[in-house]
Formats: sequence, C-alpha cells, structure tokens
Amino acid sequence: MEKGRSSVRGISVQRSGNTSPLSRRFGEYLVETGRVSSEDIRRAVRIQKQEKVRLGEALVRMGLMDDIAVARVLAEKSGCDFSEVVPEPAAEALKLLPERMARSYALLAVGYDDDVLRLACDRPLPDHLRRTVERRVKGAVYPIICPTGRLKNSIALAYTGDSTVSTEDMSTVEIIEKIIIRAVKWKASDIHIEPLQERVRIRYRIDGVLQEVESCGLHAFKAMISRIKVLARLNIAEKRAPQDGAISFRKGGVSVDLRVSCLPSLYGEKVVMRLLAGTDEKITLAMIGLSSAHKDAFSAAIGRPYGIVLIVGPTGSGKSTTLSAALHHINRREINIVTVEDPVEYKIPGITQVHVGQSDKLTFSSALRAILRQDPDVIMVGETRDRETAEISLRAALTGHMVFTTLHTNDAPGALPRLVDMGCEPFLVSSSVTGVLAQRLVRKLCPHCREETVLSPAQWSSIGTEPVKKPVYAPRGCSLCNGIGYKGRVGLFEYLPVTSAIQKAVMAGASGDQLTVVARQEKMTTLREDGIEKMVHGVTSFEEVIRVTVE
Repeated sequence: MEKGRSSVRGISVQRSGNTSPLSRRFGEYLVETGRVSSEDIRRAVRIQKQEKVRLGEALVRMGLMDDIAVARVLAEKSGCDFSEVVPEPAAEALKLLPERMARSYALLAVGYDDDVLRLACDRPLPDHLRRTVERRVKGAVYPIICPTGRLKNSIALAYTGDSTVSTEDMSTVEIIEKIIIRAVKWKASDIHIEPLQERVRIRYRIDGVLQEVESCGLHAFKAMISRIKVLARLNIAEKRAPQDGAISFRKGGVSVDLRVSCLPSLYGEKVVMRLLAGTDEKITLAMIGLSSAHKDAFSAAIGRPYGIVLIVGPTGSGKSTTLSAALHHINRREINIVTVEDPVEYKIPGITQVHVGQSDKLTFSSALRAILRQDPDVIMVGETRDRETAEISLRAALTGHMVFTTLHTNDAPGALPRLVDMGCEPFLVSSSVTGVLAQRLVRKLCPHCREETVLSPAQWSSIGTEPVKKPVYAPRGCSLCNGIGYKGRVGLFEYLPVTSAIQKAVMAGASGDQLTVVARQEKMTTLREDGIEKMVHGVTSFEEVIRVTVE
C-alpha cells in the first residue's frame, strides 16, 4: 500500500496530514492556501446567510469549487482521511446507526472492526456528534470525509433497499427487484445481464453509454434468468432459442414497464431489458432541443390538416420522444388522434393508442386499415417497416389525414428515396410528404463542472467550420454527474421541408446525395451544423458532435 493511503473495503483512502489547527476557520484556510480570494469568501458568506447553507455548498453554487474539492480540503484541514468514492457499506455496520440519524447528519457506517466504526461523513464530526455515535456503537469512530453529493446518494441507496449488496445475502427476487429499481433511479434506458466466463456482468445504458454497475458470481445466474422469465411470462425451459417478453414492474414506489429479450450465448442466456417511459408527463417541443427555427418549421408542418411528416434516425436516436412531443403539441379535444405502436412507449392522455405485435392478427398494416374506419384526424405510426404500411400511410395523407411516422435513414434527404426504394410511387411520395425531421442524441455537458477548452485549427477543420471566437466547453466530472462530465441528453436536428424543388427532384428519381444538394440550396441546416451550434453554446462537447454526426 502506498505511503499515506489506506484501504476501506477495496476503496483507496487518502490520509491527510494535520496541516493546520482544527480551530482554524474553513474560509480563512481556503484563502491562506490560495484556493479562493477574500472577496470570494465574502460573497460566499452572503450566500451562506441568505440561503442557510454551509460555506462549502455556497462555494459550490458559485462554481468556485466542486464538492469533491470541498471534501478534500476539509479532510486536509482536519487531518481526517479523504475518499473521493464512498466506500460500500457492510451490512453489519449499517445496522449500527438508525436511518433517521444517518440521513439527518449525512453519516454512513461503512465498516465495524475491533470496536472501531468506519464512518463516511462530509465534514469533520463535531465533538457532541462524535460522542453520541461512540456511545451508540460502544466503540471508537474513524471518520472518512467524502463528497457531499456522492455521500447523500450512497445513504439514499443504502436505506431505500437500492444499494449494491452481495447476492449471497439476498434472495433471487430481491436481486432482480434491486437491479430494476436502481436502473429507474439512475435513469437508465437499458439493463444488460450477461454471463461471462467467470462472472455475471450487469450494465446500465445511461445517456446512451453502457456502464458496468455490478457483477456477481455465476452461482446466482440461473436463478436470476429464471426469475426474469417468470416475470416476463417466457418459457423457463427454453434455453436454446431467442425469446421476447414484457414485464410490468411495480415495487416500492417504482412503476415501470420493461421489454425483455433473451438471447443464447456462449456462457448462457444474455438478457437485455429496455425500460419504457410509460409516463403521462407532457413532453414539449422545447424540451427536446429544437432550435427556434427548427421548432417554428416543425410546428407548422405538424399543425397542417393533412400530409405526412417523417421522423428519421437510427435506433435509440429519440424518435419516439419527438413523436410524443409532436402529439402533445397538437392534442386538443376537437381532434381524434390514434396511434399504432410496438410497444406503446409514452402514455398520452386523451388519445387512442394501439399496441400491435401482440398477435399475428394485429399488425401495423391491419391496424392502419381499421383506424381509417375510426374517423381519425391524426394517425401516428410508430415505425414504417414495409411497403404495405408505407403506402397506406401515404394514401391516408392524401385523403385528408395528418400522419406521423418514423423511418431508419441517416439523414432527412435520404428518407424520400428510401420510400421509393420500398416500392412506393415517386408521385405518391412527393405529393404526400410535407416534411422530414432527422435527429441524433448527444450527451449534455454537466453544467456544474464543464470547463472551457480551446480547439485546435485541425479540430475546427475536422467539423468543417472556421474557428469561433466564443469559448467551447469540455467534460470534467464531478459528484453531481458521477464523475462522467455529462448529465442527460439533447437532440441534434435537421429539418427538410418538402418544397416544390424537392418534389421535382423526387419525381426525377434523385438519390439521397442529389436531394442533399437541393436541400442545401434550400438552406437546410444539417445535423452537424446544429451540433456545432449547441457546442458553441456550451450544451455539448466537440467529442459528442464528432461521435454522432458524419459528413
């Protein structure tokens, strides 16, 4: 072990020297060590008094420090140990402090050995609190100072039945419940449970990126898969063929629907569970990241009495969310809106939603035919997968209905020849489609820790633009974004209105590249240009724009 460091349940803990008397005030110490100025402290003290927060939190709100830096300085000043990562609590230690005390004072008992309680806290313990804890545990207290945000999150996980606990101490039912509950709370879109040669890996897709969150021994794997299959109403005995199912999960205040896929692999069945939004929260066009120009053009297109608007992009690019925002935007009592989806991802009050795919008799095309006899004003088709569905949608648009649907194409101009390639007549495509919105999702920079950066001329050149004088930002990572530097996602968009020039090009059999040339002449903003705009406004980073856009 490196000198000056110790280990608590596998977490590296840094020992701080007693560099300063404990009585020295925190603000004075920060000024004396050159971390902030006297004026900064005066401003922070005003915020501290106005908002009734600790000085460290005031400095975090001002953007002068993050709570990792605050915790590090507190440990340094007091001579306590510091850990950037909150140690995982041992089950026997958790029982020593009541939940109310842990939450009230931000304390987490992480271990108890030889009459010494290892206690994670976010500041040095006042004497009265230390004595109270020592009396309760009948032993000494060994404080470890951790960042406030991470500590509070760990306390919440530990006392809400959502902590990472050894599978040996839990039933299979509890294991699966905790995996799902934690995924919901961490805002994951997918859960991956995958057997490897020597262990089971559990990963969540958060903001579009897979992150490993836990692993367990193979001894628990078969029971875990069987439990998931029972919940999803799948055949437990079938292990050699893919299976698909669904789970409606309700537990401990958490309510979520999951789509389940089982796939045989070398070391056993891999399970992926997609968390469906299933919410009636109103999603607006402003929330998804449309620029003012895009929002105005798209709003005008979806507000027309007839025509077809296409939302295009790869799987996982946010098309369903945009469709939901569009439906919320036009939803009124005087119009009849019917959707055809597989599955229903967003539950929207006041409209009729049809879940297809549950039987061979209810498909996109058969549902569409039935809907046309239901006096609809607006029809939303979750995905146009074949020629039959495409032609019914196009003809519905020609006969006085507004239709929204999605396609898998890389950009907006490519959607129109894609419909022709599916077998639709060019005249039908050019006269029915009124607009195409292409999109991607990029991760948003964490506003609490993003930092200014300078792009090289080569980097500016790689995205096809001249250097911009405004500052751009890069991810850093703090406790509020779990050290990633990103928090949440936002859309990049390009909108193609089907003008007379575009119609003529489609009728002439233009390819996607040829339509792009026409669209650029019509002043279409590309996905990359929208990404650059969001980058220079500090919403996302250069790396994210490069990652999701290709030109």
